[in-house]
Amino acid sequence: MVKVFWLFGRSAAGKTTLARRLHDALLDRNLPTLYLDGDEMRSGLSADLGFTPAARLENHRRCAEVARLAVTQGFNVVASTIAPEYSHRDEVQKILGADLVWFYIHAPLNICVQRDPKGLYRKARAGQLKQLLDCPFDVPRPKERENYIDTVAQTIVDCHQSIFDVVCRRLMTLDPAVAPNKSIPLRAALFSQHSPSYH
Repeated sequence: MVKVFWLFGRSAAGKTTLARRLHDALLDRNLPTLYLDGDEMRSGLSADLGFTPAARLENHRRCAEVARLAVTQGFNVVASTIAPEYSHRDEVQKILGADLVWFYIHAPLNICVQRDPKGLYRKARAGQLKQLLDCPFDVPRPKERENYIDTVAQTIVDCHQSIFDVVCRRLMTLDPAVAPNKSIPLRAALFSQHSPSYH
């Protein structure tokens, strides 16, 4: 069984940090896993998109379609996007269906502005990214906030553990109490399978 674990929330809420930790945790347990990041999509597959409502929706559609293809190939997927509007989440849900597990990564706006690791809020205040951040953040609906992660009330370590516990239950193949088996790391195993031979 494979799933798509989609982390969404405001910029600087902690999505990327937690998504990367989850991705690494699954790889350390030799589970093939793909990591998709909304910002990284925009530097490649979605480089042609701007930040209009239609472009934001299309970026989420493309991300979800890549995730769907990965699932059909037997990969789990960890995705991280802001997904501020209901239309974004509805599009993702329509494409992924029962394979999708939402995680709402929450931090109040004022805290996100203080963190601002990418400098986006600072640029928005200066008028450089008004179109990027000048959009509503629709309050998550019950299904979308079933897995609610508060990065202010919990440490990053505790947040990761809360996410990983849910992931283990959904995959039904992992015991969160069991340490990862790094004797044959998945990264090395995949590399050896696909590396050319120079004999």
